[in-house]
Amino acid sequence: MPSVTEYIRPGGTRSSAVEPLRPGDPRTVGPYRLEGRLGAGGMGQVFLGTSASGRPVAVKLIRPELAGTTQFRERFAREVTAARQVGGFHTAQVVDADPAAEPPWLATAFVPGPTLQRLVDADGPRDPAAVLRLGAGIAEGVAAIHRCGLVHRDLKPGNVIVSEDGPRIIDFGIALEPGADAMTRTGSVIGTYAYMSPEQVRGEVLSPASDVFAFGSVLAFAATGRSPFDATTVPAIVHRVVTEPPRLGGLTAPLSELVGACLAKDPARRPGMDEVLARLSVTGPGVAPGVAFHALPTQPAAAPPGRPGPHGEPTAPAPARAALSRRTLLLGGTVAAAAAVAVPAYLFRDSWLGSASEQDRTRPVARLEGHPQSLVCLAFSPDGRTLAAGGSAGELWLWDTVTRRTITKFGGEPPRVYGLAFSPDGRTLVGDCQDGTLRRWDVRTRTSLPALSGFETLSVPTPYSLAVSPDGAVLAAAGGGTLQLFDLAGGRRLKKIEAGEPSGVLFSPDGKAVATASQKRVLLWEVDGGEQPRTFTDDSVEFRFNRVLISPDGKTIGGAGPGVHLWDRETGRPTATLTSPHRRLEEAAYRPGHPMIAGGGFGLGPDDDVKDKARAATGGTISLWDLNTGRVALTLTADMEESVAAPLLSALAFSPDGKTLAAAFSPWDSTIQLWQLA
Repeated sequence: MPSVTEYIRPGGTRSSAVEPLRPGDPRTVGPYRLEGRLGAGGMGQVFLGTSASGRPVAVKLIRPELAGTTQFRERFAREVTAARQVGGFHTAQVVDADPAAEPPWLATAFVPGPTLQRLVDADGPRDPAAVLRLGAGIAEGVAAIHRCGLVHRDLKPGNVIVSEDGPRIIDFGIALEPGADAMTRTGSVIGTYAYMSPEQVRGEVLSPASDVFAFGSVLAFAATGRSPFDATTVPAIVHRVVTEPPRLGGLTAPLSELVGACLAKDPARRPGMDEVLARLSVTGPGVAPGVAFHALPTQPAAAPPGRPGPHGEPTAPAPARAALSRRTLLLGGTVAAAAAVAVPAYLFRDSWLGSASEQDRTRPVARLEGHPQSLVCLAFSPDGRTLAAGGSAGELWLWDTVTRRTITKFGGEPPRVYGLAFSPDGRTLVGDCQDGTLRRWDVRTRTSLPALSGFETLSVPTPYSLAVSPDGAVLAAAGGGTLQLFDLAGGRRLKKIEAGEPSGVLFSPDGKAVATASQKRVLLWEVDGGEQPRTFTDDSVEFRFNRVLISPDGKTIGGAGPGVHLWDRETGRPTATLTSPHRRLEEAAYRPGHPMIAGGGFGLGPDDDVKDKARAATGGTISLWDLNTGRVALTLTADMEESVAAPLLSALAFSPDGKTLAAAFSPWDSTIQLWQLA
């Protein structure tokens, strides 16, 4: 990987990151001296150049395979002529070009600043007021393009530079006149799938309405960190763009109404860019005019790299590897954020789209990796932005779930973490450690806090499950034959109860009771009551419960192990038994905001034949039961290598909004796998 330098503008101020030139790169293009690489797009490589007087420009060299025809050069020359007319405050103006050169090139004014893609990836989504202000600037730029008779065709976060005084739209290399044919070989289109309009995906004649669709997706990305049509495979993205409604979770009015209108499937139903701009001119500013665009506020949980954010966590530059299906790799497909590529026409057959969509629902969207050994516990922060992971290697990891990058890791201590829990404000993380302590960490400063005093474990420390009460006042630790309650702020033990062999612990939504599983029973203890719990059991239970369940409304209590058994909390009567395809469930949890339970565990029992591959394969799956029907509605399949041995689901956690499921498997893997759920 080449080193990255910073371009020093005249006057000594620093600008965007620039890669050094590589062997084989030209040193001059036309009258411009090349200084480094800025990036690549669907049409070619972009370089940082300087004029004879030292003025910086962005120079794009067209790919040879595109430049090899007379038809392309003629159209490119017409587009350069049209693009020179585009002015305004929010576009990077074309300053020079030579369509007859070998290869053809185009130069635009150099705009210092990160792309919107890079800004959001690094710092997180912007807050709604900031998105509206950004949107007003981008809309002005798109309107200026349309007034010159052009359609941009590749409006996306990577083609919006966020400079100090506002956004700039770049990359006019594939802009064209409305109604013109695409400048590509037959059967292909150019663009970036997750930001294409349905008509562009289908290879139809384009109008300015296509840019309006892309504009809506760009605003959604700025506010949420993802395209409304993101998926793990190219065919699945295409299917969502063409047939499915946009996923606008996390957007609030008036932004949600505007984005929804822009993303209408029918071009005739989308607002014109002038109308969009008129709507944004009323709602758009939202931030004091003197605030630099680089400083527009993020969503509350976002953390810029290298600087402490609201929780004090700097982001590290190691991106997680997105999991792609074998089908995508064979096709040479890319994920939504990849550079624009040509799309074969055969990609759009209905049967293909259907199978890709189904595959996308069951396969993980990403793997978080780098952990040296197996993970045994996961916990989401209350805002869903941070995922904590602990395991057997003496390290505790914090991940940013939006950028999928490591925030930090605590090395050296603890020796091993069996259980994790966040305080409701997300500032404190508690872990049950192999050395027999309940340790605490300040997530903002990434420092250790005093361990909870009075914690008692066996002479040989055993795993404890942890839970924090909804008000953040009490920590429950279940394991080693006891249930222990602690004052989380003060760090002292409040109560110790002999609880058999508890496994799993949860507070009721009102915080007045805490439940544990113990052998073939589920026990419910009153926090302020005595040491006699209510008992829930079923004579048909085959073996012990490994996890306890409490529904989000607090009315149902359950245990997972021999399938899932549910009881009415008030009457104690059984309400449902969910049959599991697994030999035994090790992990289970209610999905927040949905009538569903997820669970998984062993595919084989201790006396089963490990050569039974069909049954062993269930160990690499997670079942999602629909509580309205009592049946498995969806089976999630882990991204794992083929093996005759059955993996074990060792940790499972839902994000607070129920849209992301995180899971870890042992002993074969040391990654966290993430699924996005509709």
